Amino acid sequence: MGKRKAPSAAIPDVQWSDDMIWQLIDKIERNENRVVLLGKRQKSNVSGKTSGDSKVAVYQRIGAAVLPTYHTINAVATGD
Repeated sequence: MGKRKAPSAAIPDVQWSDDMIWQLIDKIERNENRVVLLGKRQKSNVSGKTSGDSKVAVYQRIGAAVLPTYHTINAVATGD
């Protein structure tokens, strides 16, 4: 049988403010995040190469920036 993971700490429900939503949009629109999450703007643009990051890494990076308190509790849950 496979090893079982220990349960991770739960984070409380997030109460999204307008400012937090705009921070989230700003982080998603940044080139290093946008290319991974949404793809290139124009497929013919060969200079816009991907960063090599996975979507999970990008989600966790955004979670750390927008929800730093929750990120310190559980980085994986913040990126989900």
